[in-house]
Amino acid sequence: MKKYIPVVAIVGFIIDLLAFYPGFMYIDTVDQYTQAISHRYTDWHPPIMAGFWSLLNLIHKGPQVMLVFQLILLWSSFYIIASTWCKRLLPFLSLVFVFVGAPYVQNFAGLIVKDAQMALCWLLAVTIMLRAIYYNRKMSAWEAVLTFLLLTYGTMVRINALPGAITLYYLWVEDVYSGTITRKVGLLSLVLTGLLMANLSFNKFILRPHKAYAEYKLMAHDMAGIYVATGRSYFPDFITRHPGFDSNYIRSHFTTATLDNIWWNGDNKQIFPPLNEQTRKQLIKEWKKSIHENTFTYLENRFDGFLYFLQVKQRPDTTFYYYYPYIYTNQFGFALKHNPVRNVVSGIIQANQHMPYMKPWFWLLLPFLQLLISLRLPFSIFKKAGICLALSSLLYLLPQFFIYQADTEFRYFYWCCIATSLHTVLLITWYHTKKQALCRSEGPAIL
Repeated sequence: MKKYIPVVAIVGFIIDLLAFYPGFMYIDTVDQYTQAISHRYTDWHPPIMAGFWSLLNLIHKGPQVMLVFQLILLWSSFYIIASTWCKRLLPFLSLVFVFVGAPYVQNFAGLIVKDAQMALCWLLAVTIMLRAIYYNRKMSAWEAVLTFLLLTYGTMVRINALPGAITLYYLWVEDVYSGTITRKVGLLSLVLTGLLMANLSFNKFILRPHKAYAEYKLMAHDMAGIYVATGRSYFPDFITRHPGFDSNYIRSHFTTATLDNIWWNGDNKQIFPPLNEQTRKQLIKEWKKSIHENTFTYLENRFDGFLYFLQVKQRPDTTFYYYYPYIYTNQFGFALKHNPVRNVVSGIIQANQHMPYMKPWFWLLLPFLQLLISLRLPFSIFKKAGICLALSSLLYLLPQFFIYQADTEFRYFYWCCIATSLHTVLLITWYHTKKQALCRSEGPAIL
């Protein structure tokens, strides 16, 4: 089986390259490419991704190199896991069909977007670390550097995902350092603190993005929800005095699921004025006050919106984007051409759109179940890897309760899909390994 692994990896890479070429581009993708070309960055989206893209543009301008980068991350990870943990037929087949070839992994592998880059960078870092764990050794110097860079880029490309990186960085510390648990936790704390400082410094002194105040929409959503539920307005004066502000419009269009239908409404209304550093301080003060005085209402709104986020509840007349096989309208001339390979791959993904594993709630429940299973396993490399992946998935997803922005995007769950499906493969491998060991130990007695 091992001799076929490189062939499968290469063929898989080529199929994906043909299916997704030149790279699917969401509206956010076009915005980030525009920044990469102009070198004028904003912090509404992670500037580090646009900065990295500007470097790749030195090789070739366009989405193509970014697509190749993402597919290298995916299929290199497949090769590493297959050649270490999944050399037997059953584990290998589970790796192909439950993980790398599954519709919930393939659907965003070709979309150039921060969620995919975060998940795929973390994936390759994890597979390199798991390889070292499998062979019961520490990572080499180059492995340690590469995994750290992958973890760091993946985290910085979506900094609000930092909680999900905690267990991954701890796994990295374990793979490079042999000290006591206390010292390992101390080193982990230093690494995470350094990461936050590096992110701030990199943005402030190198990329210098224009401040777009992405948190504005989140705070406005919370205050709008409290206003609609209680009738008490906590909007600061600079908002209520804005000519476009319309409290009746907010009341009639509000949903706990998202503020997008008010923030980016179809009636060409600018409900909320631009923000600056001075008005930002007023906004934060009133936002905190609104939550402090209406904590139960705030949590009730958040919980209701989180159910929409998980697709437990669904709004009528909205589209849930489980797949984005398009290139958004752009001024650069990027467009998709007819491609029979894409038609086949897209057909498979679209045929699965109504399955439970194409719904966000599935990827919240499954990590909980897997964590319970892993905790009951005897101590082994499988237990260590499984707990790490399950906790990473949950720590990434659960904080979204407080910061979710929209209920129409499956891409927010891409890391959960990858981490949890990889965990499933490891559990299948553990069961298969245990079964084979039992057969070998019982064989002579039976004979």
